[in-house]
Amino acid sequence: MNSIPLFYFSALSNTQGVVDLDDAIRHHATVVLRMNEGEQMLLTNGKGLAAHATILASSKKQLTVRLYDFVDHDVVKRKLMLGISLLKNAARFEWMLEKVTEIGITEIYPLKCERTEKQHYKKERFEQIIVSACLQSQQFHFPVLHEPISFSELMNQQLPNGKFIAHCLEGDKKLLSSSNNDTILLIGPEGDFTPQEIEGALAQAFIPVSLGVTRLRTETAGVVGAVMMR
Repeated sequence: MNSIPLFYFSALSNTQGVVDLDDAIRHHATVVLRMNEGEQMLLTNGKGLAAHATILASSKKQLTVRLYDFVDHDVVKRKLMLGISLLKNAARFEWMLEKVTEIGITEIYPLKCERTEKQHYKKERFEQIIVSACLQSQQFHFPVLHEPISFSELMNQQLPNGKFIAHCLEGDKKLLSSSNNDTILLIGPEGDFTPQEIEGALAQAFIPVSLGVTRLRTETAGVVGAVMMR
């Protein structure tokens, strides 16, 4: 099953039959991968549903397939949430999104902190990166990318009991580790969280944690933290 190319088809429903796929899938399948009539592909709606499809006909404007063998994959049992500051360098943030998605983060909160530098939030671009990473890593439940949120607003959200914040100030910290519970980890901007933000998080029962002995860039800390939570 994993040797068959996987594509994102948001309109996929649990109904057998013949359908025309969208132009993005057509281009990737027939132009990039050079797939032909009779070949198989795998489709997912990103919400757990997947189906095999056989190419019936293809042209420069249309790709028609027959759907069969539907599988509804179970919802991920444990939420792994990452609240991470947006970055002025969009390429670094995009790299982080790709990697934490492949690792298995289920929700991402782009944070606007006191020291977050001016940035441009490219929602459509970021979502495309997440979709590509999910297809690459053969995931059928895509992570939720939330709208950018201020640090103070996040403190008012309903969050899991496992709440951790990684910061650079001196103090008692435990090494972040995996657990069986839903978890959220906060990563600050390149200038770190302010003392007031850290105090606010601790007041909301966040536990200060270390990600290791070296000081990491924001995007690197996001990836390392995702691995340690996993």
